[in-house]
Amino acid sequence: MRDSQSCPVLIHNITKHSSQKPFNKSKGQIQQVEFHPNKPFFYVLSQRYVRVYNLVKQAMVRKLTCSVKWASCMAIHPKGDSLIVGSYDKTLVWFDMDLSVKPYKSLQQHKKAIRHVCFHPRYPLYASSSDDCSTIITHGMVYNDLVKNPLVVPVKVLRGHRDTAKYGVLCNVFHPQQPWIYTGGSDGDIWLFV
Repeated sequence: MRDSQSCPVLIHNITKHSSQKPFNKSKGQIQQVEFHPNKPFFYVLSQRYVRVYNLVKQAMVRKLTCSVKWASCMAIHPKGDSLIVGSYDKTLVWFDMDLSVKPYKSLQQHKKAIRHVCFHPRYPLYASSSDDCSTIITHGMVYNDLVKNPLVVPVKVLRGHRDTAKYGVLCNVFHPQQPWIYTGGSDGDIWLFV
């Protein structure tokens, strides 16, 4: 137990029955962790930074500055070249991993804290869910041409959940094949939007 307090993140390899510490000490309160979809990278979201670790070299390769007061969630694009981070101060930031360690775009579409963000695995869409009981679907096109910047256009605001104890929509997930989204709220309901 002592190791888990000094390093709150462990990566478990189920086939080898082993565990590894990606870093000795955590720097800040960890909000979320994610794996890169096709590279041996590990993303750790803390209050203000996203640290990217190379699991093969066991070293940090990048430190992204979120430019928000308190980050709450993140999602990696299925191609792995973009990252979105939601925050408790109503801001969503988009990182183009090929451009900079600072956000490419910053959006303030919600009226309350953002609780969850996700990319669609097949379509150029991403969603952000918030305590304002809304989920915003945004067209986020990432081009194969590295000279073109990603295109970010809000498409639809989805409502349906009730506000309970100052919390709204807590999570969302896209259907793997269809442009449908499931949302789960603090009201105990799960909605399917088609």
